[in-house]
Amino acid sequence: MIAIEDKIKIHDQFQFELKFTYPFDRDAPISEYTVDTYLFIPYNLGINKMTYGKREFYADMQKYIRLKTPVFRLHTITSGENSPIEKLRIAMKALAEEPVSLTRNHNFKYNLKMFCAIFKSALRDEIIFIRGWNEEKKRKKAADSLVNDIKAITSEFRKLGKIINVAHVSHKQKALYKFADEYVSLLIEQRIYKLLAYIKEFSDGKTCDRLVKLTSYELTHRRQCMYSSVQEENSSNESVIYRSRILKKIMGNILFLHTRFKKEGKILEQMSMGFAAGMAMAMATGFIFLSRTTFEEFSLSLFLVLVTIYIFKDRLKEISKSVFCKMLRKYLYDYKTFLQTSFGSKVGFCRESFEFVKEEDLPDLITKIRNKDYIDELDNGYTPENIIFFKKYLKISSEKCKQLISDFRVDGVNDIIRFNVRHMLNKMDNPYKTICMPDEKDGFKVINAEVSYHLNLILKYGLNGDANYHKFRIILNREGIKRIEEVPFDLTRTGNFSQV
Repeated sequence: MIAIEDKIKIHDQFQFELKFTYPFDRDAPISEYTVDTYLFIPYNLGINKMTYGKREFYADMQKYIRLKTPVFRLHTITSGENSPIEKLRIAMKALAEEPVSLTRNHNFKYNLKMFCAIFKSALRDEIIFIRGWNEEKKRKKAADSLVNDIKAITSEFRKLGKIINVAHVSHKQKALYKFADEYVSLLIEQRIYKLLAYIKEFSDGKTCDRLVKLTSYELTHRRQCMYSSVQEENSSNESVIYRSRILKKIMGNILFLHTRFKKEGKILEQMSMGFAAGMAMAMATGFIFLSRTTFEEFSLSLFLVLVTIYIFKDRLKEISKSVFCKMLRKYLYDYKTFLQTSFGSKVGFCRESFEFVKEEDLPDLITKIRNKDYIDELDNGYTPENIIFFKKYLKISSEKCKQLISDFRVDGVNDIIRFNVRHMLNKMDNPYKTICMPDEKDGFKVINAEVSYHLNLILKYGLNGDANYHKFRIILNREGIKRIEEVPFDLTRTGNFSQV
């Protein structure tokens, strides 16, 4: 069975990030994905349907959907006729021959950005691979191989600049190549420093020295090219961070799908309200005819009856509208987002809905996975939690997505959601309190204790009808997110379905 992958991490002090990787079903032209998210919020944080509506929820979310980066090993980026570097070389030679061609210019941009995306992904995977080694000898060998591969890739890539360094190639086309070079240099430096921070405590000096020399070379390269992303001591280094973020957006947008959304069910909602108004008017008119047969002439009694009928009609219309809209919302989503390429070609759509649900309305399996214990009840003052239910349905044309990048293998899409928790911090206590403990000298002493709150997150997701479950606990205080823990559970037990 093809499985959906999910990851959760802290993005910054106030945001956590959920990332789903939806694989393409190669046996079907259309792939359908469902994701149900249940967020259990302590009652005393004051997040409920009166204080936190759809507008606030969707404003706190930041969403991206992009194609999954084609998979390459680092050493294969420069080897073979179908390697990213070779395809870029061909595209740049074609551009140098006819730089005014829109097709050749597009092909140059496409292959340049694809090279950057593939290099970034391959470098990340290689560093994760190195960090996984426990044996020093194997880690040293892998690190040496990493340095050699990076040198080979950057050497080949920087030779390509000479191809378009001719008079008739425009300044913008040359500048885009330089942006890519600067981006690659910054990427190498950032990734290598992260690797160094991890292995420096248990690796020999030679391995670390080679890695440090590589970062120093990249810094010197940017300085010689007069790029503005050169860090200096006793400086704010604002331009380094700014340039890094801008270059990441420029080079990374090749895989992102553009979105255009609309509110779903507007026509049905208006029709239901019209039907409610018509039904109320019909009943009121019927009562008026009935009253005219009872009261032969206009009188105070008839006047009071007509006023009562009007009040009844008005209330019936409003109640009917509310009931019909609530019934429709069970089958409709809040928004429908169309997914399309930069050229406007639609490849699918995404539907989303948000609501608060009651504990007794939860599916039995979600209730068992939540497995609220006595300490949770005590923490919430024996009151139920407030539960946010966020539902998402995606339908994507696998065939169209694979055709977008026909010369590279695309295996799926990545759905990235960042959620901001600032609204949940407003009613929290101070992040630290004092507690006492015994002390032999003074009898007792005062120490600090951290105050924390727990959000429980349960994910249910599936591809073409299959279902998987995952549970996490987000620990936070007024200063923001402290950590995220995965919570294992055992659904094979009977009875209380206790957590492992």
